[in-house]
Amino acid sequence: MKRTFRSILPAMILAMPIAFGQQQALADEVDSLCQDKVEAIQKQLRIAEEYGNEHRVRGLKKGLENVQRHCTNDSVIKDAEEDVSESMTEVRERQDELSEAQREGDGDDIRKHSEKLEEAVQELREHQDELEALQSKR
Repeated sequence: MKRTFRSILPAMILAMPIAFGQQQALADEVDSLCQDKVEAIQKQLRIAEEYGNEHRVRGLKKGLENVQRHCTNDSVIKDAEEDVSESMTEVRERQDELSEAQREGDGDDIRKHSEKLEEAVQELREHQDELEALQSKR
């Protein structure tokens, strides 16, 4: 047993940098879409520190740690897909509200609901653009 271990040990030591290098390359690739999140949190953290907002600093540090530990390309894409789905639901709801206002014939309500629908459609477009950009970076 000692003899086998002694003969394998040098090979294991030589292989370690290769294995860890490959793992680091995979980790860098996996985390590539998370970099924007990290940078945004770091920017907010610097601002909170400048203004002495300790409560915000603690929260941002915790958020940064969570992103660094748990963020993956797939989770970023999934979050963006959920944003698109929620925006689509919002657009449908706003369309229904506008349709009802049109049936009732109240001009102020029609205008108000039209504006809300336009805002929801704009938000949907923004979320779709963000999702497409993330998917293209993948």
